[in-house]
Amino acid sequence: MAVRAAEAAIKESAVDPGDFSLVVHSSLWFQGVDMWPTASYVARFTVGDQVPAIDLLQQCNGAMAALELAAGQLSTRTQPAAALLTTADRFNLPAIDRWRSESGIVYGDGGTALVLSNRPSFGRLVSTATVVDNSLEQVLRGGDFYDTPRGADTLRLTDRIASYMGGNGAIREAAMRLAQAARSAVDQALADAGTDFAGVRKVVIPAGGRAKMEWQVNQLLGIEEDMTSWEFGRQNGHLGAGDQFAGLDDLLSRDELAVGDKVLLIGGGAGFSCTCAVIEIVDQHRR
Repeated sequence: MAVRAAEAAIKESAVDPGDFSLVVHSSLWFQGVDMWPTASYVARFTVGDQVPAIDLLQQCNGAMAALELAAGQLSTRTQPAAALLTTADRFNLPAIDRWRSESGIVYGDGGTALVLSNRPSFGRLVSTATVVDNSLEQVLRGGDFYDTPRGADTLRLTDRIASYMGGNGAIREAAMRLAQAARSAVDQALADAGTDFAGVRKVVIPAGGRAKMEWQVNQLLGIEEDMTSWEFGRQNGHLGAGDQFAGLDDLLSRDELAVGDKVLLIGGGAGFSCTCAVIEIVDQHRR
């Protein structure tokens, strides 16, 4: 799925194949083979055997973290250069139950890709910001470590969260720290872009279910639901690390954005890390 998404993104970007200097692949779940560099597979079948390829496992924040890291690398290049950023996940039984493994969230299968270049394109990456709180890594680790993957057990993230609550008190404090980190990343990205929510046309949010959406949109951000990518996420589920790239593509496909519009992309993943980015549309006819 990542390769197919990458092929489409590369074709639409019109970037010279020789300009690619990096591939970063992000995922949340099992990629088909144990102890295997998935990013190398993606690179091999898209931009070639000699392009450095890296797997970035930052959970649901993977694609956004890749966007920030790749932007930093490309900013040092004086010659035309581009990075291919991909995600892909397939959630299937018996290892994971897309409907029940995490309370309130439905996992969807899909691959996404974004081409980031240091040359003009449909949009300009105006700013990125990352804020983390590593003390929250245990929320999805649960209690104990174990020696081998628990392939025979269906993943129950809700049980891990319950284990964290049992040893660390109410989840409310953890939720407050999550909110503080996420809001800090949002505010920093907007400030660095020289704008605020009044200057943002759309906000692409993680597809984490209605309960999380209402908390994120109403309490954390203070914006209206129709300003976000919720409608797309509601129909397609949580695509692992790919919600932001897919949500942005959906807005472009439906001509929801015009030249001059700014889009805020919000990512967040277990760990906890939150990466946000502001993109300005500069050419409505190029993807």
